[in-house]
Amino acid sequence: MTSPPHNSTADNQPSDGTGKVLSDGQMTANEEAESFNENKNCSGHKLEEMTDKDDSNYKTGLHYHQDKGRMSLTSIVAVKSPSSSDAPIRRTIDLGHGSDLIYIQRFLPFQQSWTFFDYLDKHIPWTRPTIRVFGRSCLQPRDTCYVASSGLTALVYSGYRPNAYSWDDFPPLKEILDAIFKALPGSRFNSLLLNRYKGASDYVSWHADDEKIYGPTPEIASVSFGCERDFVLKKKKHEESSQEKRGEGGPALKRLKKSSRENQQSLALKHGSLLVMRGYTQRDWIHSVPKRAKAEGTRINLTFRLVL
Repeated sequence: MTSPPHNSTADNQPSDGTGKVLSDGQMTANEEAESFNENKNCSGHKLEEMTDKDDSNYKTGLHYHQDKGRMSLTSIVAVKSPSSSDAPIRRTIDLGHGSDLIYIQRFLPFQQSWTFFDYLDKHIPWTRPTIRVFGRSCLQPRDTCYVASSGLTALVYSGYRPNAYSWDDFPPLKEILDAIFKALPGSRFNSLLLNRYKGASDYVSWHADDEKIYGPTPEIASVSFGCERDFVLKKKKHEESSQEKRGEGGPALKRLKKSSRENQQSLALKHGSLLVMRGYTQRDWIHSVPKRAKAEGTRINLTFRLVL
């Protein structure tokens, strides 16, 4: 069983673009123009109708091969070195007190992202498990799958322990992971939780990924494909301040109070985007993907994590 590398040493790593820091989550003029021109129809997509200024730097195509009865997709794209003018724009959102986000809207080219979406939608062994919430059993409101390197501590959440598939079972996942390593030099990831939201009623409720297996300051990289969905963060209200509890290294208290607008952040995660949560974000903040009546299409989200 082969595990993906923990970090990348590849030369010619892609540029961050402007690297402009936006503490209030504002979009640049270029991002707004790209967003306006993007096809945001969540009910379906047609590759022949899609255009993207970044696509001229990529050679796209489907390359399938049979392996133990499962269709695989490899060598999706050959990447040319991007110029400074068309490199992805990286936004940094400072949440304060050692917590921050990185958001790259065009992390992967538009058409290539649909290629990944189609593969994941059709070939990942999705399941919708029964979980326990507030002492009651219920069907999880989204599909899921778990991939991890061998020998890691098992993942358990809400009374559910998913089966861990191998990275070798789904080669495109390693291609996405390699792209993340190039965008985030020095990062380390060895596990992946995939979620599929099949429509407006699928969601994930307020939570923090502060399980002990991820350590006190986990870095989590989230890649989104398909229908655009809102990602909302809300600051936790502790009995003790975050600064007082920082030296303990344990998960934050779960007791919450009503948050003010200043303690909330919201991002519309677009098709092919990358969001990274870093520092004390999991200890001091909770996040959710709420129900949205207009989100009629399917969204697939990949969250890469490091199990210690």
